[in-house]
Amino acid sequence: MDWEQIWIDHWKEIYVYVFLRVRHQQEAEDITQETFIRAIRAEERYKEDVNVPALLKTIARNIIIDRWRKKQRTEDPLPLEPEQLLVDIGNDLGKVLEQKEQVAYALSLLNEEQRKIIVLRLLQDLTIKETAALLGRSESYVKVTQFRAIQKIKDLVKKKFLEEALR
Repeated sequence: MDWEQIWIDHWKEIYVYVFLRVRHQQEAEDITQETFIRAIRAEERYKEDVNVPALLKTIARNIIIDRWRKKQRTEDPLPLEPEQLLVDIGNDLGKVLEQKEQVAYALSLLNEEQRKIIVLRLLQDLTIKETAALLGRSESYVKVTQFRAIQKIKDLVKKKFLEEALR
């Protein structure tokens, strides 16, 4: 296999794939590099007609999972010092505020009807039947609108992260 040409053809695709999952530039770069290194080391196991992008994405996904598992094992579950506990609570509060901002941003991408359905279904935890009754719509309408709203958010957020990743 011509690994130099494979790198030229696929590095950006693999980097974006990784970046969208880890959301950290340096880590995405490291994982992308490690992906190609592992692929080259295991080259003798591949058939000639291997789907290279799929193989690289599988390797990258496994590296991400391995790092996540390792991180989970090494993290200290609870600090014993009260001062550290207060710092952690403050950090958690920051994460909560950041998540609220992200939810508000996602909701701002939707039209009013989609926003109502997402809020009722996902944030207020109403059933499809309850949501439909509250809005005076059919259950099918609620399902389809919810699906389309979630797809819209995914597509627009993915586009935003791709633009950031390629900067």
